[in-house]
Amino acid sequence: MTKQISPERKKLYNAGLVLIIIGLCLFALPFLAIPIAMTATFAGGVPTSFPTGILAVPVAFVASFIGFALIVGGGAMRVVAARGKAGSGLVLDPEQAREDLKLWTGMAGGIVKDVLNEADINIGGDKTDKVVMIRCQSCQKVNEEDSKFCQECGKPL
Repeated sequence: MTKQISPERKKLYNAGLVLIIIGLCLFALPFLAIPIAMTATFAGGVPTSFPTGILAVPVAFVASFIGFALIVGGGAMRVVAARGKAGSGLVLDPEQAREDLKLWTGMAGGIVKDVLNEADINIGGDKTDKVVMIRCQSCQKVNEEDSKFCQECGKPL
C-alpha cells in the first residue's frame, strides 16, 4: 500500500507557491520603480517642479518588504505541506513525525536501493553467494572451505 499526500496538503503546497510568486513580483518592484521615478522626476534632464515620481520609491520599498515576507511565508507553507505538521517540526510528536515522513523516507530508501542494484552491489538481505564450511572430524569446529587444517585443533581436514 502506497501512502498518498492528502488533497489539503497539496492545496497548501500550491498556495505557498502562489505566495512565493506574488512575493517575488513585489520584491522586484523597487528595481522597476526607481528608474521610472528618476525618468519622471528629471524629464529631459531638468528637474520638474513637483517630483511625483520620487514618491513611488518609498512605496515600492514597503512593497518589497511585504514581498519578502510573502516569500518566507510561502516557503514555510510549502515545507509544512510537504512534510506534515509533525514532520516539519510544527508539532513535537515523534510518532506522528515518522508517519508524516514515511512517504519521503521510503522514497529515499527506494532510490538508494535502485542505485545499489544498478551498480550490482549487494549489501545483504538476499545473499546469492553460498558459503561452504567444513566440520573437523576430531573437534567438530566449523572451518572455511579452503582450510587444509583445522583452525581449532590443527589436524588435517
